[in-house]
Amino acid sequence: MSTVTELLAKTSLFGNLPAETMAKVAKQMRPVSYSNGQQIFSRGDPGTELYMLLEGRVRLSIISLDGRELAFAHAAPGDIFGEIATLDGGARTADATAVSAAKALTLTRPQINTLVETSPQFAKAAIDLLCRRLREGDQQIEVIALHRIEVRLARYLLSAVRQQHGATPPKNPAISLGISQGELALVLGASRPKVNAALMMLEDTGAITRQGDKYACNLEELTTIGEVG
Repeated sequence: MSTVTELLAKTSLFGNLPAETMAKVAKQMRPVSYSNGQQIFSRGDPGTELYMLLEGRVRLSIISLDGRELAFAHAAPGDIFGEIATLDGGARTADATAVSAAKALTLTRPQINTLVETSPQFAKAAIDLLCRRLREGDQQIEVIALHRIEVRLARYLLSAVRQQHGATPPKNPAISLGISQGELALVLGASRPKVNAALMMLEDTGAITRQGDKYACNLEELTTIGEVG
């Protein structure tokens, strides 16, 4: 239970709760597990619970009427997902699919509602999280609609550097994407061959260097290619 509490404390949604409240939330959470490729929920399903991922990765995606899939996020261990429909009581806005064996903890909508009604800290954190999701969605639409694949890829890699190394990364940080090129293509809104070509282009320019299953990143070059700043 102490491990669950420690994980909750690292999230933006639960991290500001008083220790007593956080311990109570930890006791209420229910463990669930999924196999690789298993659907966790589908777009349009009722939002009955939110999830905190413990192990594995989960793809959050939408499918167009012509069958094309766009993954707008991948949840990694420690991430919260499924919060939008759980907070507002509406339908799920996306599909959630385990892209590896995954374990998570869930919290039901009635339990979330109790927190919103009794904890100003939680209510504020929920508003902040929803606003951040809106901003991230707007930014992703802009990037996919307006920028070349190599720009999208460079920005994705820079984001991964921040997530894995914080605001002050080392000079040439190495990152592990933790997803296949096929999954990366879904996130970037491109085909797998185009993503592979973009990776080769970044290698040729010295922006990245492959080190087994990791990439050493030249931040200056990635920033230039990503048209950041």
